[in-house]
Amino acid sequence: MAAYALRIPLLLLIVITACPPASSALLQAGGTPIPPGRRAANEATRQAQQQIEPPAQVAHNVTSAEVMQQADELLSLAQQVRTDSQKATQGLIAKDLKDKLKRIEKLSRRLRDELALQ
Repeated sequence: MAAYALRIPLLLLIVITACPPASSALLQAGGTPIPPGRRAANEATRQAQQQIEPPAQVAHNVTSAEVMQQADELLSLAQQVRTDSQKATQGLIAKDLKDKLKRIEKLSRRLRDELALQ
């Protein structure tokens, strides 16, 4: 009887370790099962991404005169910010300093984009 009592737990241990809990195709990286609706949604997303065309290139016709005008404006604003910053150390802060700095950012971003396309 004692030998029979040892065979049943041993048999159960073999069966449990030999049978995986779920199909590995149904498991996520964390080991939890993927719901069927999620798998269908993932597949639909993959198919939709394959059918998307890349965005069309927008033609920018920027003349060198426009680039030079923007660069000159950028230089002028930078010089004004420098003098305003020097005055700020003395306690005089210009009202439009923030606007000038925003304009410098906008101009530099636009110039960077325009010059990268050429």
